[in-house]
Amino acid sequence: MMRRAFPLLVLLLVAGALMPLPAAAQTRSPAAQTPPPAAQTPPPLPPEKDYIIGPEDLLEIQVWGNKDLNQQVFVRPDGRTSLPLVGEIAVAGKSVQQLQDHLTNVYEKTVKGAVVTVIVKEIRSRPVYFIGGFGKPGVMQLTRDLTLLQAISINGGVLPNADGEKGFLLRGDKRIPIDFNRLVQRGDMSQNPKLEPGDSIVVPLADAVYVNGEVKAPGAVKYTGDLTILKALTLVGGLTPLAAPGRVDIVRGSSEKKERIRVDVDKMMRSPDEYPDARLQPNDIIFVPQRLF
Repeated sequence: MMRRAFPLLVLLLVAGALMPLPAAAQTRSPAAQTPPPAAQTPPPLPPEKDYIIGPEDLLEIQVWGNKDLNQQVFVRPDGRTSLPLVGEIAVAGKSVQQLQDHLTNVYEKTVKGAVVTVIVKEIRSRPVYFIGGFGKPGVMQLTRDLTLLQAISINGGVLPNADGEKGFLLRGDKRIPIDFNRLVQRGDMSQNPKLEPGDSIVVPLADAVYVNGEVKAPGAVKYTGDLTILKALTLVGGLTPLAAPGRVDIVRGSSEKKERIRVDVDKMMRSPDEYPDARLQPNDIIFVPQRLF
């Protein structure tokens, strides 16, 4: 019995030696097991460290090792502020990193192992002013690089009743014309300057004509030099089935002296040569009455 089992045992041992080991158990060279270390590059400074502090910014100063020295300070219009153990210090024009390093050197003289952290709590020194026909007129702080198109998209865009062709940008003593219609509607990048702190962007509100009564979408229509009564009625969707086109009134003039002009829109549409379209003026009011039954 033992003689029969012995050759079988030998065959099993030989077969086991010839079989490949599982991948996890195979021996690999040290180079294959451990990839060469990648080159270590220092992480870039956060953007805040490169930020240049300006007047009216709000800063938080933290002194590790002495919490009594932690302060929130306002940068005065003269670019200076006051700190305990430091006194008056000019901070405007310095980067966050430069101010941090300077204060660390100063506080180390009185606080052992002091480490100073400077945090910009509020940016108030980079205003851009939006005036006139914008969705959100007012002040925007330029916390990052923005073009005019990017900024107005954040600021609610240009209103439909704005006179986009007469927009402009004030930069110092320069007045730069901006055609917002070309910028927004046609994507004309020649009208898309990069904004700078202190810029004022102005788009005047256009004169309007007001259409009321039996029209599909009563309301204001932007006035243009070639606006006529038929064009204005088209812009508000046209007349309703209940309109009386033969008795349309144009109310014109100031509140002290108003003039009422009766026009027959039906005849204007049927016989334009005999009844020419009426040209409108700014602030005209068009009233379309309901027809009588």
